[in-house]
Amino acid sequence: MRNSFSFLPACLATALLCFGLARPAWANPSLVHATPAARQSVGAGTVTIRLDFDSVIDPFHTRLVLLGPSGVPQLLLASPKDDEQQVISVDVPLSTPGAYVLQWRAGGKGSGVSHGDVPFEVVAAPQK
Repeated sequence: MRNSFSFLPACLATALLCFGLARPAWANPSLVHATPAARQSVGAGTVTIRLDFDSVIDPFHTRLVLLGPSGVPQLLLASPKDDEQQVISVDVPLSTPGAYVLQWRAGGKGSGVSHGDVPFEVVAAPQK
């Protein structure tokens, strides 16, 4: 008589393989690179903030908020910049030296939402 549970390992392996291959379609967008980078110092003036993600992002579910030394949140208007819609870029005038935190939230097309923070510092321009 055959063991009725002998097919269970094969079914389990097949299910894990199927879910493992399908997972990227369900994955939330992940931040691949940020400019300025975390804990980087940049000179005062117009700073280009750029976020690169590993998948297509949905502009409707994407937000950038900048917290400066004053603590007042500033909503940054940014939209995807490339044809593949994986990059967000915006130029921001930052004249006040101090600690800044970029809070981002990115939603993927057909997936969930990711979020995170990128702290950086603005330093005064050297006197000439």
